[in-house]
Amino acid sequence: MFTDRERLKKDIEIELENLQRLVQEMEELIRELPENPGSVETRAAGSILHDFYCGIEKIFERIAITVDNNLPGGEDWHKQLQKQMATPYKGARREVITEEELMLELKEYLSFRHLFRHIYGFNLKWEQFSRLCYSLGSLYKKLKIALIDFLKN
Repeated sequence: MFTDRERLKKDIEIELENLQRLVQEMEELIRELPENPGSVETRAAGSILHDFYCGIEKIFERIAITVDNNLPGGEDWHKQLQKQMATPYKGARREVITEEELMLELKEYLSFRHLFRHIYGFNLKWEQFSRLCYSLGSLYKKLKIALIDFLKN
């Protein structure tokens, strides 16, 4: 039988595998992109970024529920959850995200996820978010290091 902490570790490992798969999908998409990506490619890239941030949020939610016993609520709960992961929580744990640079990157991906959910796909503009697509692999590596470090402590 798993303890809550062991179950959390396993859940995070599974989500990291899912995030890695999304990074691979993005890399494949980028390799095949025409010089001027059309609507289909742009929507596909947006969907991958959306899924990627949702996976990160699943990890943060599990930590908030399992360790903190406190999942934020309200209109801005997504931002609150992100902030919660960047600060020690009431003696229950240290920060999950310790690097300010990583936190700033995560905020950008959260902002994109919000945009993606609230506009029509045909309004997405490749040039407005392509940087996030190209830096997805780098973000994944930083996040994985932070999460593995968190799980060790």
